Amino acid sequence: LERAIRLYETDDWFSASIELKKVIDGESGDSTRNKQRAEFFMGKTLYQLRFYAGALSYFDKIATAGDSHPYHGATLKWLAALAQKLPDTSGILAKIGSYDESALSDPSIGEFKDQLYFLLGRFYYSKGGDENFDKAISLFNQVSRDSDSFIKAKFFEGVTHVRKYQGKPAIDAFKEILAIGADKPKQYNRADIETYEELARLQMGRVFYSTQQFDTSIKYYEMLPQDSADWTKSLFEASWAYY
Repeated sequence: LERAIRLYETDDWFSASIELKKVIDGESGDSTRNKQRAEFFMGKTLYQLRFYAGALSYFDKIATAGDSHPYHGATLKWLAALAQKLPDTSGILAKIGSYDESALSDPSIGEFKDQLYFLLGRFYYSKGGDENFDKAISLFNQVSRDSDSFIKAKFFEGVTHVRKYQGKPAIDAFKEILAIGADKPKQYNRADIETYEELARLQMGRVFYSTQQFDTSIKYYEMLPQDSADWTKSLFEASWAYY
Protein backbone atom coordinates (compact mmCIF):
# COMPACT_ATOMS: atom_id res chain seq x y z
CA LEU A 1 0.00 0.00 0.00
CA GLU A 2 2.79 2.44 0.85
CA ARG A 3 4.50 1.70 -2.47
CA ALA A 4 1.20 2.25 -4.31
CA ILE A 5 0.65 5.62 -2.62
CA ARG A 6 4.21 6.74 -3.45
CA LEU A 7 3.59 5.81 -7.08
CA TYR A 8 0.29 7.72 -7.03
CA GLU A 9 1.97 10.80 -5.61
CA THR A 10 4.56 10.73 -8.42
CA ASP A 11 1.76 10.50 -11.00
CA ASP A 12 2.70 6.93 -11.98
CA TRP A 13 -0.94 5.98 -11.85
CA PHE A 14 -0.72 2.84 -13.96
CA SER A 15 1.90 1.26 -11.68
CA ALA A 16 -0.04 2.47 -8.63
CA SER A 17 -3.17 0.67 -9.86
CA ILE A 18 -1.26 -2.63 -10.05
CA GLU A 19 -0.05 -2.36 -6.46
CA LEU A 20 -3.44 -1.21 -5.20
CA LYS A 21 -5.13 -4.20 -6.83
CA LYS A 22 -2.79 -6.53 -4.91
CA VAL A 23 -3.85 -4.90 -1.64
CA ILE A 24 -7.57 -5.00 -2.47
CA ASP A 25 -7.36 -8.67 -3.53
CA GLY A 26 -5.62 -9.61 -0.28
CA GLU A 27 -2.34 -10.60 -1.93
CA SER A 28 -0.31 -8.22 0.24
CA GLY A 29 -1.62 -9.33 3.62
CA ASP A 30 -2.72 -5.79 4.49
CA SER A 31 -5.32 -5.08 7.16
CA THR A 32 -8.99 -4.40 6.42
CA ARG A 33 -8.46 -0.68 7.02
CA ASN A 34 -5.58 -0.65 4.53
CA LYS A 35 -7.79 -2.42 2.01
CA GLN A 36 -10.39 0.29 2.49
CA ARG A 37 -7.74 2.95 1.94
CA ALA A 38 -6.62 1.09 -1.18
CA GLU A 39 -10.20 1.14 -2.52
CA PHE A 40 -10.29 4.91 -2.12
CA PHE A 41 -6.92 5.38 -3.81
CA MET A 42 -7.92 2.99 -6.58
CA GLY A 43 -10.93 5.18 -7.31
CA LYS A 44 -8.69 8.25 -7.43
CA THR A 45 -6.10 6.44 -9.55
CA LEU A 46 -8.66 5.29 -12.13
CA TYR A 47 -10.02 8.84 -12.25
CA GLN A 48 -6.54 10.18 -13.02
CA LEU A 49 -6.20 7.51 -15.73
CA ARG A 50 -9.54 8.76 -17.14
CA PHE A 51 -11.19 5.38 -16.56
CA TYR A 52 -14.22 7.17 -15.15
CA ALA A 53 -16.64 4.25 -15.14
CA GLY A 54 -14.08 2.13 -13.29
CA ALA A 55 -13.49 4.93 -10.78
CA LEU A 56 -17.25 5.20 -10.20
CA SER A 57 -17.48 1.49 -9.40
CA TYR A 58 -14.95 1.86 -6.55
CA PHE A 59 -16.43 5.09 -5.22
CA ASP A 60 -19.88 3.51 -5.42
CA LYS A 61 -18.75 0.70 -3.10
CA ILE A 62 -17.52 3.29 -0.60
CA ALA A 63 -20.71 5.38 -0.85
CA THR A 64 -22.84 2.25 -0.38
CA ALA A 65 -20.84 1.22 2.69
CA GLY A 66 -21.80 4.51 4.36
CA ASP A 67 -20.16 5.75 7.53
CA SER A 68 -18.68 2.31 8.18
CA HIS A 69 -16.11 3.11 5.49
CA PRO A 70 -13.42 5.54 6.72
CA TYR A 71 -13.30 7.27 3.32
CA HIS A 72 -17.05 7.70 2.92
CA GLY A 73 -16.97 11.47 3.46
CA ALA A 74 -13.84 12.01 1.36
CA THR A 75 -15.43 10.19 -1.57
CA LEU A 76 -18.17 12.80 -2.02
CA LYS A 77 -15.98 15.38 -3.76
CA TRP A 78 -14.70 12.70 -6.16
CA LEU A 79 -18.30 11.87 -7.04
CA ALA A 80 -18.76 15.58 -7.79
CA ALA A 81 -15.69 15.46 -10.05
CA LEU A 82 -17.07 12.39 -11.84
CA ALA A 83 -20.40 14.18 -12.36
CA GLN A 84 -18.53 16.54 -14.69
CA LYS A 85 -17.27 13.58 -16.74
CA LEU A 86 -20.15 11.08 -16.78
CA PRO A 87 -23.74 11.41 -18.07
CA ASP A 88 -26.74 11.32 -15.75
CA THR A 89 -27.50 7.83 -17.05
CA SER A 90 -24.44 6.59 -15.13
CA GLY A 91 -26.48 6.90 -11.93
CA ILE A 92 -24.09 9.47 -10.49
CA LEU A 93 -26.93 11.59 -9.04
CA ALA A 94 -28.23 8.63 -7.03
CA LYS A 95 -24.75 8.08 -5.55
CA ILE A 96 -24.54 11.73 -4.50
CA GLY A 97 -28.13 11.56 -3.27
CA SER A 98 -27.17 8.81 -0.81
CA TYR A 99 -25.34 11.49 1.23
CA ASP A 100 -27.06 13.72 3.75
CA GLU A 101 -26.92 17.47 3.21
CA SER A 102 -24.83 17.78 6.39
CA ALA A 103 -21.96 16.03 4.57
CA LEU A 104 -21.52 19.17 2.46
CA SER A 105 -20.28 21.09 5.50
CA ASP A 106 -17.13 18.92 5.62
CA PRO A 107 -14.07 21.16 4.97
CA SER A 108 -12.59 18.51 2.65
CA ILE A 109 -15.36 19.25 0.11
CA GLY A 110 -13.60 22.53 -0.70
CA GLU A 111 -14.27 23.95 -4.15
CA PHE A 112 -16.91 21.29 -4.94
CA LYS A 113 -19.38 22.55 -2.33
CA ASP A 114 -21.51 24.68 -4.65
CA GLN A 115 -21.53 22.01 -7.33
CA LEU A 116 -22.67 19.46 -4.76
CA TYR A 117 -25.49 21.72 -3.55
CA PHE A 118 -26.64 21.87 -7.18
CA LEU A 119 -26.26 18.11 -7.81
CA LEU A 120 -27.97 17.13 -4.55
CA GLY A 121 -30.78 19.54 -5.45
CA ARG A 122 -31.14 17.85 -8.83
CA PHE A 123 -31.35 14.49 -7.07
CA TYR A 124 -34.29 15.64 -4.94
CA TYR A 125 -35.88 17.30 -7.98
CA SER A 126 -35.70 13.98 -9.86
CA LYS A 127 -37.51 12.19 -7.02
CA GLY A 128 -40.58 14.42 -7.39
CA GLY A 129 -43.26 15.33 -4.87
CA ASP A 130 -43.74 18.59 -2.98
CA GLU A 131 -41.49 17.63 -0.07
CA ASN A 132 -38.61 16.73 -2.37
CA PHE A 133 -39.25 19.82 -4.51
CA ASP A 134 -39.00 22.02 -1.41
CA LYS A 135 -35.75 20.31 -0.46
CA ALA A 136 -34.42 20.83 -3.99
CA ILE A 137 -35.27 24.55 -3.96
CA SER A 138 -33.55 24.95 -0.58
CA LEU A 139 -30.38 23.32 -1.94
CA PHE A 140 -30.42 25.34 -5.18
CA ASN A 141 -30.68 28.53 -3.12
CA GLN A 142 -27.49 27.66 -1.25
CA VAL A 143 -25.34 27.75 -4.39
CA SER A 144 -23.09 30.80 -4.23
CA ARG A 145 -23.64 33.52 -6.83
CA ASP A 146 -19.89 33.43 -7.52
CA SER A 147 -20.03 29.76 -8.49
CA ASP A 148 -20.25 28.63 -12.11
CA SER A 149 -23.05 26.30 -10.91
CA PHE A 150 -25.23 29.28 -9.93
CA ILE A 151 -26.88 29.83 -13.32
CA LYS A 152 -27.72 26.11 -13.58
CA ALA A 153 -29.09 26.05 -10.05
CA LYS A 154 -31.21 29.12 -10.73
CA PHE A 155 -32.72 27.48 -13.82
CA PHE A 156 -33.59 24.29 -11.95
CA GLU A 157 -35.00 26.39 -9.13
CA GLY A 158 -37.33 28.02 -11.62
CA VAL A 159 -38.32 24.69 -13.17
CA THR A 160 -39.00 23.25 -9.71
CA HIS A 161 -41.33 26.15 -8.94
CA VAL A 162 -43.09 25.42 -12.25
CA ARG A 163 -43.56 21.81 -11.13
CA LYS A 164 -45.13 23.17 -7.93
CA TYR A 165 -47.43 25.49 -9.96
CA GLN A 166 -45.76 28.55 -8.41
CA GLY A 167 -45.63 30.98 -11.30
CA LYS A 168 -44.23 34.12 -9.65
CA PRO A 169 -41.11 32.61 -7.99
CA ALA A 170 -40.49 30.66 -11.20
CA ILE A 171 -40.55 33.86 -13.26
CA ASP A 172 -38.30 35.60 -10.72
CA ALA A 173 -35.70 32.82 -11.04
CA PHE A 174 -35.81 32.88 -14.84
CA LYS A 175 -35.55 36.69 -14.92
CA GLU A 176 -32.39 36.44 -12.85
CA ILE A 177 -30.91 34.24 -15.58
CA LEU A 178 -31.87 36.83 -18.21
CA ALA A 179 -30.14 39.49 -16.11
CA ILE A 180 -27.01 37.35 -16.06
CA GLY A 181 -27.32 36.97 -19.83
CA ALA A 182 -27.42 40.75 -20.20
CA ASP A 183 -24.39 41.39 -17.97
CA LYS A 184 -22.38 38.25 -18.86
CA PRO A 185 -20.30 38.13 -15.64
CA LYS A 186 -16.85 36.60 -16.11
CA GLN A 187 -17.32 33.86 -13.51
CA TYR A 188 -19.87 32.06 -15.70
CA ASN A 189 -19.12 29.93 -18.73
CA ARG A 190 -20.25 31.78 -21.87
CA ALA A 191 -21.84 28.63 -23.35
CA ASP A 192 -23.79 28.05 -20.11
CA ILE A 193 -25.09 31.62 -20.20
CA GLU A 194 -26.37 31.20 -23.76
CA THR A 195 -27.88 27.77 -23.13
CA TYR A 196 -29.70 28.65 -19.92
CA GLU A 197 -30.76 32.06 -21.17
CA GLU A 198 -32.57 30.39 -24.08
CA LEU A 199 -34.07 27.73 -21.81
CA ALA A 200 -35.25 30.43 -19.39
CA ARG A 201 -36.98 32.32 -22.21
CA LEU A 202 -38.71 29.14 -23.36
CA GLN A 203 -39.88 28.37 -19.83
CA MET A 204 -41.10 31.93 -19.31
CA GLY A 205 -43.11 31.66 -22.51
CA ARG A 206 -44.72 28.50 -21.13
CA VAL A 207 -45.43 29.99 -17.71
CA PHE A 208 -47.12 33.07 -19.18
CA TYR A 209 -49.03 30.86 -21.63
CA SER A 210 -50.32 28.73 -18.73
CA THR A 211 -51.65 31.87 -17.00
CA GLN A 212 -53.27 33.03 -20.29
CA GLN A 213 -50.97 36.06 -20.60
CA PHE A 214 -50.60 35.29 -24.28
CA ASP A 215 -49.03 38.55 -25.49
CA THR A 216 -46.28 38.27 -22.86
CA SER A 217 -45.88 34.58 -23.67
CA ILE A 218 -45.33 35.36 -27.36
CA LYS A 219 -42.76 38.02 -26.47
CA TYR A 220 -40.56 35.48 -24.72
CA TYR A 221 -41.07 32.73 -27.29
CA GLU A 222 -39.96 35.10 -30.04
CA MET A 223 -36.75 35.95 -28.20
CA LEU A 224 -35.27 32.58 -29.12
CA PRO A 225 -32.94 32.87 -32.13
CA GLN A 226 -33.44 30.65 -35.15
CA ASP A 227 -30.14 28.86 -34.52
CA SER A 228 -31.38 27.70 -31.11
CA ALA A 229 -32.02 23.97 -30.66
CA ASP A 230 -35.39 24.94 -29.14
CA TRP A 231 -36.44 27.40 -31.86
CA THR A 232 -38.94 25.02 -33.49
CA LYS A 233 -40.50 24.33 -30.08
CA SER A 234 -40.85 28.05 -29.43
CA LEU A 235 -42.38 28.57 -32.88
CA PHE A 236 -44.93 25.80 -32.35
CA GLU A 237 -45.86 26.94 -28.85
CA ALA A 238 -46.06 30.60 -29.91
CA SER A 239 -48.49 29.52 -32.63
CA TRP A 240 -50.84 28.26 -29.94
CA ALA A 241 -50.46 31.53 -28.05
CA TYR A 242 -51.45 33.42 -31.23
CA TYR A 243 -54.39 31.06 -31.69
